[in-house]
Amino acid sequence: MPDFRLAAPTTAGAHLISSVRAVCDRLAGAGWAELLRRHGLDLVAGDLAAELSRALPAVDRTQPGFGDFALEGVRGIEPGRPALSLLFHALASPAVRGYRDGNRMMEITEFPTPAEIEIVENYVFGSSPPSIEDLRARADDAPLAIVVFAAEYRPGEDTVHRRHADMCFSRTGVARIGTVAPRYRPAERGYLPTVDGDGTAVAVQPCRYAAYIAALTPGRKGQHGPMHFVESAEGDAERRFWLPLHKLFDGPECLRGHDLEVRLAAQHVNEKIRRAHLFFSGFGHDGGWQEPDLSEPPFVLREGIAEFSTHPTDGSWLLTPVHRSRLVEPATYQGAPLTFVVPGSTPTAQNWSIYQSSLNLLPRPHGGRAAPEYLHARHVVTDTGEENLNAAPGVRDRVRAGGYRARHYVDHTGDGWIEAECSALALEIPRRIPAYSIVASPDYFPAVRQSDLVRWTDQSAPPELLSTIWPRNPGRPEPLSAQRVAANLELAAPFDPTDETMTAIVGAHGSGLGDQARLDWPSGARASMLSDGAAGVFAPGWDVSFDRTPETATDDGVQPGVTFLNNYGLGSPFAEDSMLCAALSSFWPAVAPDVTRTFAPGPRYATATPLIDKVIGLAGGDPWDGIEGPQHDPATKTVDYRALAYGDYVEAALANRFDSSVISQTTVDDYIARTLTMAMVYGALGAVAHEDKVRWAVLSFQLARADDPDLADACAVSTRHLDPRYTYRFEMIRHDGAQTEHPDPCRFDRVVVTYTERVVLFADPTVVFRRGADGRWAAFP
Repeated sequence: MPDFRLAAPTTAGAHLISSVRAVCDRLAGAGWAELLRRHGLDLVAGDLAAELSRALPAVDRTQPGFGDFALEGVRGIEPGRPALSLLFHALASPAVRGYRDGNRMMEITEFPTPAEIEIVENYVFGSSPPSIEDLRARADDAPLAIVVFAAEYRPGEDTVHRRHADMCFSRTGVARIGTVAPRYRPAERGYLPTVDGDGTAVAVQPCRYAAYIAALTPGRKGQHGPMHFVESAEGDAERRFWLPLHKLFDGPECLRGHDLEVRLAAQHVNEKIRRAHLFFSGFGHDGGWQEPDLSEPPFVLREGIAEFSTHPTDGSWLLTPVHRSRLVEPATYQGAPLTFVVPGSTPTAQNWSIYQSSLNLLPRPHGGRAAPEYLHARHVVTDTGEENLNAAPGVRDRVRAGGYRARHYVDHTGDGWIEAECSALALEIPRRIPAYSIVASPDYFPAVRQSDLVRWTDQSAPPELLSTIWPRNPGRPEPLSAQRVAANLELAAPFDPTDETMTAIVGAHGSGLGDQARLDWPSGARASMLSDGAAGVFAPGWDVSFDRTPETATDDGVQPGVTFLNNYGLGSPFAEDSMLCAALSSFWPAVAPDVTRTFAPGPRYATATPLIDKVIGLAGGDPWDGIEGPQHDPATKTVDYRALAYGDYVEAALANRFDSSVISQTTVDDYIARTLTMAMVYGALGAVAHEDKVRWAVLSFQLARADDPDLADACAVSTRHLDPRYTYRFEMIRHDGAQTEHPDPCRFDRVVVTYTERVVLFADPTVVFRRGADGRWAAFP
């Protein structure tokens, strides 16, 4: 049975206004009273309710952070409209951090807690509570339901309609695991996975949910959305989306004539190990375990994945993954290491294979995954102990031969659902729609959302370079919010197989109708809890996978199965999948660390978005993932690489070797600049076709030094100027694709690549300077 829980007590007092008064009194002396006085709002007025409801004489939208406040907003609180409520915008917007006093910028010294922001948000909806009949009329008689959403208040640039700052909602929320408790960043009004002073610590990323009365309404581009509007004959204009009408919260001030008690329940599951053994059994291989064991932990994990926070400053319904000391842990069962029998991979094997040194469980014929794509199989368990196959030559051959017991690992990712219960509305609005909850692996680029890359690709990427940046298969990057796929139909949640709008991001009912405010690129950084911060199912296996229900025979013929999202199709543990995705970044165009250049170049994948030398362990730095970068010997024209088969992110996770202190600082602009500049370099080398790109490898990549004499010589050949913020120095090598074993038998985990040409280039996103064989520089294009 679902464990429905009450909200955190954020609205203590006889009336909401008394709680709002407490918030205002606490923050007034920290600069907020002076900030709001510039807009004509008295934060310490004796009659605060009257002050918040009156029309303000002049909102000063020239003040920092208020340029994207809705132009229609004229009050401290506009009933039912957070985006038009000046007080809510000031407290919730990450762009509001101070005020201008003449020529001086005055910083705010203290920021509201999430609970305090929630108090003001609830007052927005409760200051003039509607009746159910009011909401039915507002919805124009559209179907109503109590729907759970993940929600964020965002600057105007990041909203669905992009007219002004506003609330954004998705019925799919994304939380992320970590090794330490969440780190709330007050100024950003959000969370980041980084921990100051400890690069190897990963802070949990929570996700906030809330229940709303919502209306089922057709999509409308430029208004309530959805974001990433799908335009086709059967596109979003023909689909219907659940749009929030009114937030539900406890007490008599939410809905006129009702005293509500709102409860939410969260349930999650991780069944990757169970699914792997069911896969084995289904194809005649005995992996070592059968039912009823397969229904026990850790074959299936239903506890300890994520819980609602009870901390009073966190506010209500903050789903928080349970942090552990390591991202990946060895699996045990009945007091012993949990293992599986690795099947042999032979030419006649049809259902599994070996990719590098990972056991690859192949997808169904339609592409859906009934089990983890990759299983870690390099730690052998015997009666006398454990053997690490990474510590000896021939790891691929050992895994391919199979026949041994390999250790399972757990990662405590998962997926599930969040459902609401409100007995006071059981007769008037009996329909309840749960949210889909994803508890994913860490995001090492928290400041770069998948949707940022998509927007740049759609609106800004030069058409002639798109084919150079992204290969045809799978094509351009897609965020999860742009996919129209059902939620996990294998869960016990009542998800509708015909509901393919679960991951869409929408605005509130009636949003997006106002005038265009001033939009600026958001300052600061915070991780997104919504689905545009996750990669789509055809991108890296960082967040979610997909499966498909069987075909069914009907009187009208054979009906195709339904595609749905799941967690169990990802790697077990997640790190086994993540390393391969990172190493093949050019094939999977998504926001993920591109470590292609760390490993020996192959015939299929080229670097798309290079990491700088220091990050991968060159130029005096330590590798962010614990894997040593390539070693160059110019005398022999060779480069010594780690063999991909010996790269092991599971071991890195077990030892907490991931250091995000540098990589996590990558901004959207950094990521796009590196991607575009890399494409420019390929163009300057004449490597536009994929088969030409893979013949070039990035030997060195770093920000160019202003005092580099080569840079001065390069710039002297042209009147064109490089952008100093994004001027990079490349060393590229041309090779024939051949790899040889390392001559030192003690370095069996390395391979050697011989190159025929080495080229130095300086480049930014608009121009490339290449030094030719004669030593002269030339500009491209």
